[in-house]
Amino acid sequence: MPMAENPANSSRKKWIEPVVVIVMALTTCCTAWCSYQSAAWTRRSNRLLNEYNALERRAALLEVQGNQALIVHSSMFMQLLAARQAGNTQLATFYAERFPPDVKKAYDAWLAQKPFENRAADPHPFVPSLYEVRGTEEAAAARADAAQQLAAARESGNRSGQYLANTVLFATVLFFAGTAGKFEQPRVRLSAAAFAVAVFVFATVRMLLMPAA
Repeated sequence: MPMAENPANSSRKKWIEPVVVIVMALTTCCTAWCSYQSAAWTRRSNRLLNEYNALERRAALLEVQGNQALIVHSSMFMQLLAARQAGNTQLATFYAERFPPDVKKAYDAWLAQKPFENRAADPHPFVPSLYEVRGTEEAAAARADAAQQLAAARESGNRSGQYLANTVLFATVLFFAGTAGKFEQPRVRLSAAAFAVAVFVFATVRMLLMPAA
């Protein structure tokens, strides 16, 4: 005949089972919450990465447009110098009058240095102290915003990974809690239940300390 279970062990098993059931129920809810948060942080990370890419494209476009404008302006300036060198004052004036305002300002400041007489004058009006490539400030601002978005996207990705790691911890809780009542040896049964509860408490505290999306 099989040996009857010790009354103390039977009593211990009776209180272990309801505790395990409660832990498994709470773990299931916490797993669902962590899965939701992980997905929410992933969506946030993807959105921020899209904004980062858009800002990077805008900065690149502004730089290309600024460089194209610089090429046109420097070409006009070279034509003006060629006309002046050839003694064609009318053609030189024609080019000078058609400079955009920013180029005209740089050109006038360059002429004020008397470049044809003063060797210490700037070699041309397109030096940084006289001329600023169009879109430079806007491109720099866009890249600064892009850097912030990228940092926020990485942080959101880390948060998603932390919540995902918590789902693994809760899965461990479900495994040990689900198997705790199936062990015949009381010590093993108690150890499995205690381990499940300990991991549950750790994962729950970790979850509560993490920000929600």
